Amino acid sequence: ADRHIIEYIKAIGQKEGIESMRILIAGGGSAGHVNPAISIAKEIKKHDSSVEILFIGSKKGIEKDLVPREGFDIEFIDVEGFKRPINLKAIKTLFVMMKGLAQTKRIIRKFKPQIAIGTGGFVSGPAIFMAHRYGCRIMIHEQNAYPGVTNRMLSRYADVCMVSFDANSELLSKAKKLVKTGNLIDESFCRSEGYKQNTGKKTIVIIGGSQGAMTINNTVVDMINNHMKKDEFELIFAPGKRHYSEVIDAVKNTDGCIHIQDYIYDRQTVYKNCDLMVARGGAITISEIMAMGKPSIIIPSPFVPDHAQEKNAEQIKDKGACEVIYDDKEFTGKKLYDSISGLLNDDGRRMEIAGKAYSLGIRDANDRVYKEYEEVKNEIMGIGK
Repeated sequence: ADRHIIEYIKAIGQKEGIESMRILIAGGGSAGHVNPAISIAKEIKKHDSSVEILFIGSKKGIEKDLVPREGFDIEFIDVEGFKRPINLKAIKTLFVMMKGLAQTKRIIRKFKPQIAIGTGGFVSGPAIFMAHRYGCRIMIHEQNAYPGVTNRMLSRYADVCMVSFDANSELLSKAKKLVKTGNLIDESFCRSEGYKQNTGKKTIVIIGGSQGAMTINNTVVDMINNHMKKDEFELIFAPGKRHYSEVIDAVKNTDGCIHIQDYIYDRQTVYKNCDLMVARGGAITISEIMAMGKPSIIIPSPFVPDHAQEKNAEQIKDKGACEVIYDDKEFTGKKLYDSISGLLNDDGRRMEIAGKAYSLGIRDANDRVYKEYEEVKNEIMGIGK
């Protein structure tokens, strides 16, 4: 039965009168993997509404909420990430992975996709591997400067590997084709003409990610309470929904220039009107900053596997496109305040960082990714041969 399914998937694209492509998309666990997957699906649907798209995810991941909210179908498998060193937990994870592979096999045999797209995260491992076994064309997208272990393993099966930074090319070189597309971000971030500084009071935006970051929150509270001067600058601070109440309770400085929000919903407008951004080193956040050409201070998380955020930040710091503060024992409110004040008081330095960030920004990533998809689709359908 498996052999017949494989032959069917390989041959179906060559049949005349094909009504629509069927695409399997897998990427999950964190928003950093799920949002690019959703962006790819929306971009493909924008060009061809007849495409059938099915996501594979985990009920433990954020994809269980985000994918249905965007109107896409999703099937769930059991999967866990491997932990080192090898122990009883790792052995249990192996059995869970075998179960996930069997579940993926059933999904693929029913859906019969011609193309499978992976955006990283441990859920994409069994999904994309099994899709490869069934003869699907494989596309993967890597958001970070240092590829995650799943994409490193899957790259050998990829017809196209799409990267966002130059640094990750070597570790993904086993793919048949390696192309730099950049990260898919909202089109509103891509319409920026670069940084124009405010003529009046400067505005700072500080974010620690969608869920917030305790060390950043504590440091910013210390900066607000003990180092900021009255009416010095406008501060928009988003500590995350989980920590919002405790941050509000901890802030003693009630200066009218301090605005604390649980989450910045109108990110495009807020980012556009600020003079300096302070943020974690997530790949999507950095891509948004570069697309808009904003001066920034990046505080990479030390808790991300493979130090991926540090490598993201160092990629653009080495090109003069941001400043970096490391989240370690020397990360204090005083240090953060001095870094912010230093940039606010140096218009030339701020403009220099902004200009270099803008020059590195990729504002047509959506088009680049769709172009790669279209080439794979046309190969399956025998167009252009």
